[in-house]
Amino acid sequence: MEERQIVVADLRLSVYLRAVHPEFFTIRARRTFQHFSFDGQVWLLETGHVITFVDGPNAITEVIAPRELELPKRGLARTVDLAGEREHRLETRGPLVYHMAFTVDVESAATYLREAEELLASARQGHLFAEPPQEAARRPFSYAVPEPRGKGLLVHTWHGFPAENTILKTQTLIERVEP
Repeated sequence: MEERQIVVADLRLSVYLRAVHPEFFTIRARRTFQHFSFDGQVWLLETGHVITFVDGPNAITEVIAPRELELPKRGLARTVDLAGEREHRLETRGPLVYHMAFTVDVESAATYLREAEELLASARQGHLFAEPPQEAARRPFSYAVPEPRGKGLLVHTWHGFPAENTILKTQTLIERVEP
């Protein structure tokens, strides 16, 4: 029997006001940042990603993962179903601000394959993949471009779902703002 591939509707966005321990996830690729006053991490999962931003005692973690994954409740600030196009902003009691936007693009099979191949062909050093980009367009894939900027971390991610010709595109900025 063939295993059912995960589709975008199987995922959820969870935002935590703390770091989440890696033992909850199967991490396929990771990148760590130490930049100015913050530490950041980007993990690509089998399906989804985790972005963590820690500035002293303050932290924000974004998790996009299958909804059946048992995640902690402590520190959970928001959960969102991933459908259509949405933007989120979350200001903490501390100096951190979280901005996130996502788009779920459903394409024809040919358009999906062309867009996925072009995206993965444009990869450069410093980008993060859950697997090597060669032929990844024909399988579910995760790809991230993390960029430390000033007092923040900007991360663009793409998650491809060939079973439904869909690409989930996210843009996340977590930054420290001065009072």
